[in-house]
Amino acid sequence: MSSPLFLNRIRWVFACSVLSLSYPSALADVRAKLTTEAAYEWERGDIGKTEAVLDLEWTGSLGKTTSFTVIPRGRMDLADALDTDTRRPDNYSRINGPIEENPSIRLELAEAYTDHYLGWGSMRLGKQQVVWGQADGLKVLDVINPQSLREFNLPDFEDSRIPTSMLNLEIPTGVDSSVQLLVIPDLTFNELADPGSTFEMTSPELVPAPATGVPVTVERTRRPAGGNLETGVRWSAFVNGWDLSTNYFYYFQDNPVIYRAFANGQVRVAPTYERSHLAGITASNAFGDLVLRLELGGISDSYQVRSDLENRGIHNTPEVASVVGLDYHGITNWMISYQWFQSTLTDYDDRIVRKRTTLRHTLLLKKKSWNETLETELFALLNQDYQDGQVRGKVSYQLTDHWEIWAGADVFFGDRAGPFGQFRDTDRLLLGWETAF
Repeated sequence: MSSPLFLNRIRWVFACSVLSLSYPSALADVRAKLTTEAAYEWERGDIGKTEAVLDLEWTGSLGKTTSFTVIPRGRMDLADALDTDTRRPDNYSRINGPIEENPSIRLELAEAYTDHYLGWGSMRLGKQQVVWGQADGLKVLDVINPQSLREFNLPDFEDSRIPTSMLNLEIPTGVDSSVQLLVIPDLTFNELADPGSTFEMTSPELVPAPATGVPVTVERTRRPAGGNLETGVRWSAFVNGWDLSTNYFYYFQDNPVIYRAFANGQVRVAPTYERSHLAGITASNAFGDLVLRLELGGISDSYQVRSDLENRGIHNTPEVASVVGLDYHGITNWMISYQWFQSTLTDYDDRIVRKRTTLRHTLLLKKKSWNETLETELFALLNQDYQDGQVRGKVSYQLTDHWEIWAGADVFFGDRAGPFGQFRDTDRLLLGWETAF
């Protein structure tokens, strides 16, 4: 059987072959972006991140109706604080993942796809991102692509989504409506932070706490059997001023379910990726300077951690989640956005670690100054379950069309048992710059 490393190298050869075939037209469409960011964690008195990311984007034409995009990426982290494991992450499928990796350097094919105009519609084939939903910083329907959680939720979703290989069809069904069909053979899942790294998860909602004095054996994460697919369909339309969509996705949840069982004097942990159905709707409309965003999603199987080992330590319940967002643009150079997020487990059991209903609030303030070259941003999130959350501030300045610099801070607060309070010791200051050429 071919090794994952061998298959990854085959992908690189294939991508380079495609580029070489279209070399004359593609040569003029090469762009690069170098992003460097450093973080100092003042609670620990240590450097938490010194990372440089180089993205090369090569686009070109393969005929009158076909184009391609290939984005190789190289990442170097001199602090070695975000990656501690030298093994290939097991969340990736055999056709995805890093080409080469160690705690300091990662090389990968970030995206690689072709676009085809078919007359009756369009098709994008290859490694790509697909975004469903409209929530900012919170996810209800935006689960098509898995996410890198090396820095928890701090990077923008655009930067933390993990592109996967898929067939993506867009078929117009009217002047202002279309249907999107997705077929995804690439079963890649969330990339969790390495054990011992800065953002290793410890919240009991997400990671069951081991019993004191009881040996624990953790088995290798069980992946879906070969031949499984994820499939999705979305209808979207513009009707009487409303942007509307209905969505359905048959998928594997991106975090493994942590099954546990006690036998022979020890607890055996068997992480397993499980199936679920997601159905939802979105709606948005502008009323003068105010934009209203609505998002509702229902999950058929939400696997929740229990405080005991009954049912292998997991309770399976449907979950309904919603987001109401209000964006205000009525003050010159300002954007003010508020979101209310609610999630409810409909078949609750008192032994579930999570509460039946969770409530979260977000507030985003943005202001542009100096002919829109200076941007000040403040994002705050409050999780009512544990009275925990985060505050993120950033000031960025556009030096030229090709150079940008920024400074900022990320602060977590609240109960250490909460999904945000668990990182209260990772508060950090940021400095960064980006150049495009």
